[in-house]
Amino acid sequence: MHYVVVDIGSPKQGNLGWWITGPFIEDGGAGPEDMIAGLTEAVRVGPVVLGFEAPMYVPAKRDIRSTIQQRPGEAGRPWSAGAGASVTAMALALVPAILDRVAANAPGISAWQDWTRKPEKAGEILVFEAFVTTGVSDGHAEDAKLAAYAARELLNQEAIISALGKEPCMSMLGAALLHAGISQDIEELRRQCLVVKLSKTKVEVSGRIASV
Repeated sequence: MHYVVVDIGSPKQGNLGWWITGPFIEDGGAGPEDMIAGLTEAVRVGPVVLGFEAPMYVPAKRDIRSTIQQRPGEAGRPWSAGAGASVTAMALALVPAILDRVAANAPGISAWQDWTRKPEKAGEILVFEAFVTTGVSDGHAEDAKLAAYAARELLNQEAIISALGKEPCMSMLGAALLHAGISQDIEELRRQCLVVKLSKTKVEVSGRIASV
């Protein structure tokens, strides 16, 4: 199993960091083409867990007044304001572009958000959201590395829950899976992905001992 995290940011400004950790690849950086090449290789050689450090779903509440409020568990770092809003906008373009490239390079791959179903063979991808909180950063690739290690730790636990609370949502990550043709399940649009939350200074994986 390879664990991959992409820290969403401006590729032109060198702010798109990535890291891959696993049995055959241990590498990272800020180069988009190197990222696509590494991710393609990881998908071809075995199962992959792939995360994006950006909000991957937004609330879809019937109470319109509360729709753009922060998601449960964001703790003052809302998806809809400040840095959260900026990275959400970038993710709308970058995540589909990344998945489209990988799908073109490795035809026949499939992906999903249901973390109770782990990928088992080459070409299978479990996708999730990485949520890196405040702390001193050593760079975007290092943030991605910490998140990849945190995902590996969490997903090797017997019982796993997401770091954010449940709510009706519209999944941008699900839409990206459908757009890339690596899922045909329309329910991905309503499905919340796993959120792995950690600090830049100390890994803090929430919900490690709770059940799904």
